[in-house]
Amino acid sequence: MGMFNTYFIAPDDAAAAAVVDDGPVGVRSPVVEAVGATVEAGTLLALLSGVTYESITDDPSWSRLVSSPDHDSAWVIAMPDTFTEALATSSDDRLVEVATPWSETEEFWGNGDAAELLSMLQEWAALARTARDRGEHMYCWAAL
Repeated sequence: MGMFNTYFIAPDDAAAAAVVDDGPVGVRSPVVEAVGATVEAGTLLALLSGVTYESITDDPSWSRLVSSPDHDSAWVIAMPDTFTEALATSSDDRLVEVATPWSETEEFWGNGDAAELLSMLQEWAALARTARDRGEHMYCWAAL
């Protein structure tokens, strides 16, 4: 059984948490299927920002659960604004620069597909720009 990670934007935690049962179906933003909101996203932010992975994951705002922890098969996780801003301000050239080193991280067993990850990064960055332009926040609906 795999994990689904669907990123979307919402104006606040309550609006985001409301999608926990059915996922971000019908939300007024695009959605992006991407990697996990904790480890994989953390290694990406480390590459984009130059901040250590440990500093990122030690921050209480990192991968903060906004839905009930008691839900048995889906959760909504708030992505910190620093993550959204790092993606939103990354040029296509910068995304190209980080795609290969990111694909070589332990999370991708050292041989992720850089071209596939780059495509996802470009979609993710576009979603981050939409969130920034609307003054909203990025979230991840993670479901089994």
